[in-house]
Amino acid sequence: MASTRAGWFAAARECAWLVAVGACAFVGVLLFGMLALDSGARPVPDATAVARVADGDTLWSVAARFAPDSDQRAVVGRIVELNRLGVDGVGLGRTLIVPAQRG
Repeated sequence: MASTRAGWFAAARECAWLVAVGACAFVGVLLFGMLALDSGARPVPDATAVARVADGDTLWSVAARFAPDSDQRAVVGRIVELNRLGVDGVGLGRTLIVPAQRG
């Protein structure tokens, strides 16, 4: 009888440990998701501007120059969409339509 009771306590301890680890993981994912939603970045601007690609420019640098307060991944995606860019990327001297912050 004593060995059965010891086995039950061991199983209960293991189960409680697994529940605690699962709860911690859930809370961690929930907090991470909340932080991602409230990143402080503004949405991609509706206004656009024309940008000429200079030597050393990348889509990321153009996005940062014209919409610095927005989510840069979203701005780059919008630049690609607006200009129907493919794998060729951007060439020196090319003119791009870009989302731009006002003011």
